[in-house]
Amino acid sequence: MQQITLNYDAGLVDSYQSCREFVAYRAHHQQTSQKALAADMDYSPSDLTRKLAQSPNDSRRFTLDDLEKFIEVTGDTSPVMYLVEKYLTESNRIAELEAELNRLKRMKGVA
Repeated sequence: MQQITLNYDAGLVDSYQSCREFVAYRAHHQQTSQKALAADMDYSPSDLTRKLAQSPNDSRRFTLDDLEKFIEVTGDTSPVMYLVEKYLTESNRIAELEAELNRLKRMKGVA
């Protein structure tokens, strides 16, 4: 079985409240212009802006399909890393702590 090691310099989850907010940040900081990104995603620039802004009264929403299209068009997989950090690292940490607790119990003969 192969394992991977993930290293996070700065906490993405601490910096952005949602993956959509992180994608909006990444969309604004791409090497290509916002207009070109929108065109590559088959949206008008205003439509992409509306989707990323996610106004509560706006019917245009950034969907999972949009996320996949963003990753496909830009090659930027950092939103996936955001989700990994948000949903997998804590459970991994809990598993590590439980394993350490069991190891300590075995050492003391409590298990």
